[in-house]
Amino acid sequence: MGVLQYCQPREDLLQGNINLEIFTASLGDVFAHYGGEKTQIHPLYTDPKIFFSQGTYPTEALVRVVRNTFARIQGDSTAPSVQRLETAFGGGKTHTLIACLHLAKEGKALASLVKEIIPGQDLPEPGE
Repeated sequence: MGVLQYCQPREDLLQGNINLEIFTASLGDVFAHYGGEKTQIHPLYTDPKIFFSQGTYPTEALVRVVRNTFARIQGDSTAPSVQRLETAFGGGKTHTLIACLHLAKEGKALASLVKEIIPGQDLPEPGE
């Protein structure tokens, strides 16, 4: 079986007009976007629905960090209070932090999109 049976390339890649800037994530820009500032970052990162439906994959590391983070926020003192993100360049550190930011800001409004990452009852209410 070939890679293309399991992975569908993005349409812009297939058409030969991919914008490589979509691979440059910025936590600061996403945070600024939530603050109402205009940013140049691609909506893949600023729109949580696009981010979770098209821009992320629930790796074991991402799921672990998200679940530990929100368990701790909810008062579970057995969850680690410090998360150490150790990966090489391109390993998903900023991506994981953007996922946490979206979940912290939007919470339960994203429950159906993130059910593979975190149970809906573990998310805050939007804006909480």
